[in-house]
Amino acid sequence: MELIETIFTSETKIDNKSILNKLNKPINQNILDKIESGITLEDLENISLLGVPILKYKTQITIHGLFPELHNNYILGYKNIFQNKNKSIGVKYNAIDEEKRQRIAKRLQTIGFFYRRNSQGTEFNIMETFKPENFETQKTKFINLSKQIDQSLYFGHYCFYIGQIFGVKYLCFDLYINAIYEKNIELFLNKLGATSELLQITEAKKQASELEYKLKCEADRRKEEAKRQESKDKKADDLKLLESFERVEKTDKPGLYICRTFDYNNELIFKVVYIYMIKGKQKPRWNKTEYLTMNEALKHKITEHWSDSIYSGKLTGYKIK
Repeated sequence: MELIETIFTSETKIDNKSILNKLNKPINQNILDKIESGITLEDLENISLLGVPILKYKTQITIHGLFPELHNNYILGYKNIFQNKNKSIGVKYNAIDEEKRQRIAKRLQTIGFFYRRNSQGTEFNIMETFKPENFETQKTKFINLSKQIDQSLYFGHYCFYIGQIFGVKYLCFDLYINAIYEKNIELFLNKLGATSELLQITEAKKQASELEYKLKCEADRRKEEAKRQESKDKKADDLKLLESFERVEKTDKPGLYICRTFDYNNELIFKVVYIYMIKGKQKPRWNKTEYLTMNEALKHKITEHWSDSIYSGKLTGYKIK
């Protein structure tokens, strides 16, 4: 996404950057093990209660102290943890409260947000195309949305901007929930309008839609089967004639074959497949022609074309020659 114009941004309080290690004491291995397994904001609070300083920045946290040597940089699929020269540990928010974000994502999806997670981080995003005549209306909608975000309930930030992809402009709202206390999740979501009741209604509609689609597909399948059976009944003599020839399975040997199949309209057709070798070549070539009746198929004239491709499959059908 190419950034065209930032309309507004807002972020929760972050700590001032500290180059020095604020705790010149060894940290137990069990704390590092806990961090490497993926942690929550509550876990970090419990670690801080042990007297371990934790600084929260925009994209990561730093846990101070003299940690044992770090052997694993990967948490939850990405390189999210690293050790500084002063032996402190840096952890990207990608590795903090992820299970919570997954639950939050289901609720925020009911009001239009999509959740994205990759090696760069995580974000909840809404993108909408716009025209000059409806820009102010859509802009007001996003401004009202931002007013519903209580920044005292989480750590992170949000950004409202105009972006562009392949020449198409979008209004974009990105919400970054870096960490959030479990006790604040419901209040945060309810203030945004992403209530549990709305989720139930949305899921019920989705289930109803999926059931309707499943029933339609089943009805369509039965109609297709009926059409195919009707076509087979009409061409019973053709099928009987076809079955008088030698049936072969999974072959790529040179020869002339007829395979029974159905066209896009579920009409039974007879596909003539010609597999042949070219002198000096190690792999066979092939071409095919489709006919409505066996009589037409049996009158097929063998031809070879310069555009015929290499045959790399296995054919099941009836050998004619």
